[in-house]
Amino acid sequence: MNYKYINTTGQLGATLIEVLITVLVISVGLLGMATLQFDAIKLNHDAYTRSQAVNLAYDMSDRIRSNRSAAANGDYDAQPAPAGTDATAAADILAWQANLATDLPVGTGSITRRNEEFTVQVCWDESRGMGAPATCFSFVTGL
Repeated sequence: MNYKYINTTGQLGATLIEVLITVLVISVGLLGMATLQFDAIKLNHDAYTRSQAVNLAYDMSDRIRSNRSAAANGDYDAQPAPAGTDATAAADILAWQANLATDLPVGTGSITRRNEEFTVQVCWDESRGMGAPATCFSFVTGL
């Protein structure tokens, strides 16, 4: 007897196509997960730099409030501190500017005074070299 295999279903190679489609779906899913992970890391770093900026602004406002007499004399108004400025105020400004430069990407800051009210502004580059304008945080405090 001569037996011959006859395919009655007509689905030769269907398993290979199913495997290829599965690999494609898994690849797209893994790519999506990698993108989400990258975005999460980027946003986490942005949150960290914003927290640093807030802490640095609060730090300077605490320094101003702890040295009220020098602040009232205008010793915190100009950066860098001019000659004749209270030594503590000059040291505070120098330390704050050093912290801005080291803790933030392209970190800068300014202090402006209007009567008994001080505005401490901290700016940094959040664009990672993409040329976007600086991000700034301002904090207003009184003596």
